[in-house]
Amino acid sequence: MDYQYLNFGTRVIAIGSVKDDPPINLSAPFAVLLPAANKVECIEAGRRIVTFLAMGCIEFCCVGKAAEFLHDTIDEVIEDKAGFEVVTTYDLDATEGCEYFLFAAGGGSTDLLALVSEHPSLLNSLKDSIAS
Repeated sequence: MDYQYLNFGTRVIAIGSVKDDPPINLSAPFAVLLPAANKVECIEAGRRIVTFLAMGCIEFCCVGKAAEFLHDTIDEVIEDKAGFEVVTTYDLDATEGCEYFLFAAGGGSTDLLALVSEHPSLLNSLKDSIAS
């Protein structure tokens, strides 16, 4: 799948899927929104964490029923890599998680990578938050 790019003030949001290769034109530093509907999905997302860290990710925002599990998984990777300056957050509520991602993640100034294209409820919450 090709990424969809949206402008959000001075920020760019790349929207894709956890299954997609990360976009090569993403500017570092950036924040990433990861869906966490279940543990299987969290494990799949967890396989990308080291790559995102190497690309310059400074914040991981986990949203969904298994968000705390994914958050803890990411924290373990960060600790192993001594990346203590990287922030992780989690939210069970799609709207609250998307609003945080858009307005606060990365200090409100970094580009954003939202891997939500396979989650219509998250994608709609993200787009609704952008429109409001």
